Amino acid sequence: MSTEQQYRQEFLKLYGGCEAWLFNYLLSLLRKPEDAQEVLQETAKVCWEKLDQYHPNTEFRAWACRIAYYNAMKFHERQKKAPLPFSDLFFSGVDVEAVVMADQLEARMAALKDCVKKLPAADRKLLKLRYGPKGTVKAAAEVLDFPLHRIYRALARIHNILYYCIGQTLSAEEGQL
Repeated sequence: MSTEQQYRQEFLKLYGGCEAWLFNYLLSLLRKPEDAQEVLQETAKVCWEKLDQYHPNTEFRAWACRIAYYNAMKFHERQKKAPLPFSDLFFSGVDVEAVVMADQLEARMAALKDCVKKLPAADRKLLKLRYGPKGTVKAAAEVLDFPLHRIYRALARIHNILYYCIGQTLSAEEGQL
């Protein structure tokens, strides 16, 4: 494999691991999905062009987040016809909070995955039917041949189990620190 191919693979691995997070981060700054998508594409381009400036011992997501932030601010400048709805101080605050919350969200998502694995197979199946692609409560009820009220009750029970499991998992992790 050539050095160029290795370089490209490393970039795709790093960037792909945080692309969804970057989109949500940009959405918190820009409010419109189409604007966030446009800035996300520009961010990917800049990250690729500046990858040689990235230090491997640092967090890639934080580095890409800085680039996304500056691209979002440039986007706002280009949108002079639509004045900024918030001050620069607001955007700076959202930027800091989003980065802090991202770590918490990742921990919660990891705990959720572990907790879902602990559920009985029938509960996991119901979650997949409800939250999978094009999943709805009605579709789950039809597949399982259960009345809607029974599906809603089962989902509420599963949500409660997951809520407590996530809380216990995160508390246990904090106790280990």
